[in-house]
Amino acid sequence: MLTFQKVMNLFQGYLEEDSCIEVIETKWGFVRLFFEEPYYESFDAALCRTPKELLQELWDSLIAGREQELEWTKKYERIEREIKKTGNG
Repeated sequence: MLTFQKVMNLFQGYLEEDSCIEVIETKWGFVRLFFEEPYYESFDAALCRTPKELLQELWDSLIAGREQELEWTKKYERIEREIKKTGNG
């Protein structure tokens, strides 16, 4: 049986690593908060009433972050290749 505690244990490393994500227990369930400094308008919250909702919310956050990292890595590699081609590096 899936429980909130199992979900929290599963994502413990991710939550410790990602400084933009916080999960808080409330009387209605758990709330996933997202806040990215210094972009003060980039605040988001999602109420998760069931462990399954929390699991999905954290999974979506984790994947979105990894996709963004991959995108930036590809851009960096493309720029690096251009520098090597032009001999400016």
